[in-house]
Amino acid sequence: MRTNNGIIVAGVFGALFVLILFILLIPFIFTGPASSLFVVHNHDVSDHTVVIDVFDTDNRSIITETYELGYESDISQKRPLRLSLPFSKGEFKFKVTVDDKIMGIYHVEIPDPYTMVNIRLYYEDYTGNMTPVSLEVVEVC
Repeated sequence: MRTNNGIIVAGVFGALFVLILFILLIPFIFTGPASSLFVVHNHDVSDHTVVIDVFDTDNRSIITETYELGYESDISQKRPLRLSLPFSKGEFKFKVTVDDKIMGIYHVEIPDPYTMVNIRLYYEDYTGNMTPVSLEVVEVC
């Protein structure tokens, strides 16, 4: 009799745990996270070697990648699994190096896994001003 009660209690707690987990993950299941952590757009007419270093709040390296970007080309970096989880968020440091020159270190708040960072190289805005590097956090639909 004692064994049956233990099995029933364990079954009830297991079912409750699965139900709570399912309720928390339902939005994530149907919409999913952004597949990319960041995208780099080269708006320049020249080719560039770009190194992107991403660090977490403890200054630990998450990503260090080198990309060869051609004329007006784009690349994207897949989001690491730990940043794809439903409640993942935080402040990150992006170090952008173009052609062996550090162009800037940017502190970026990524509020949830449904956002990503757009990095633009040599972007000319609507007023005609040229910006060597700009970063923005965008919502992914």
